[in-house]
Amino acid sequence: MLHPLRMAVHSPISARSLQFGPPVRHFIPRLAFLLVLPSAACVVGDEADEATAGASIEDPGHELNRLSGCRGQASSSIPSSGMYRLTTFGGPGDHQSMSCGGYADGTTWYAASRQRYGCGSKLKLEANGKCAIVTALDYGPDVCVENAAGMPIIDVSPKASRHLFGEAGVGYSDRLNVKVTKVAASTPVGPCSTTAPTTPTPPSDPGSTAACDSATLGRSVEAGVCVQGASDAKWYQCTDGQWLQRTSLGSCTERYGFCASATLGRNVPPRTCVQAASDEVWYQCNGQTWVSPVTTATRQGPIGTCSTWNPL
Repeated sequence: MLHPLRMAVHSPISARSLQFGPPVRHFIPRLAFLLVLPSAACVVGDEADEATAGASIEDPGHELNRLSGCRGQASSSIPSSGMYRLTTFGGPGDHQSMSCGGYADGTTWYAASRQRYGCGSKLKLEANGKCAIVTALDYGPDVCVENAAGMPIIDVSPKASRHLFGEAGVGYSDRLNVKVTKVAASTPVGPCSTTAPTTPTPPSDPGSTAACDSATLGRSVEAGVCVQGASDAKWYQCTDGQWLQRTSLGSCTERYGFCASATLGRNVPPRTCVQAASDEVWYQCNGQTWVSPVTTATRQGPIGTCSTWNPL
């Protein structure tokens, strides 16, 4: 029986836009959205219909309906001690999209707190004599959860929690604390050593897990990830620290492609920002779906600076 405050699944609760505009519409990924062909865009349909604010911020495992002050906002403050209360989100059958891309399905090494550290940042989690490297890929959790816990929260995948504590579903009432440190973007995800710094494998080594810098996404990605280039719309895979063109995407561990914009009537690359014709709200393509919010004053979206700006 699950603990009443444990976090493992999501519901169709929609988070309010962080610009205090119309509610962000929750969606369930459909097979039609999967990138199955090299030329395929990441989503089809209207930007507003397919948008998400992120999985962590909307996670009902946080018991948002029982807490006060829940407004779809997450704290960007980083504690000087680096100490956080650990919680989890995502799991089997729960493939909700994260705001930086990827799905919170519980099978990979991901975390929220991109509002603190930035999309794609690598974070070292230390607790219980163990260590794990995760990637910040989502926004959250809501500040109301941190207020209830009485300290900052790092929301992570069940896989990371299981490695550190032997528990896949953890809530703030379990009182499991971890130390979080931002590490180099080239650091491989997964279990790490608590006694020595993680040293990335040199790109020249055979079978290297070296990361690649993506100008299209504006961040580094892990080896095996495929990105559809903004400059030529061709697909490339990060291999041994280099980008290699691919005509087949079967070997991709993750795919970041163009988004179909109903407003513009064409496919657009990741980081593109569009003001949707349906509701006049701004959205950003994260390479897999449309995400929000977008700050119009700075032209910043969930995955960084907008590569192009497309008002109505």
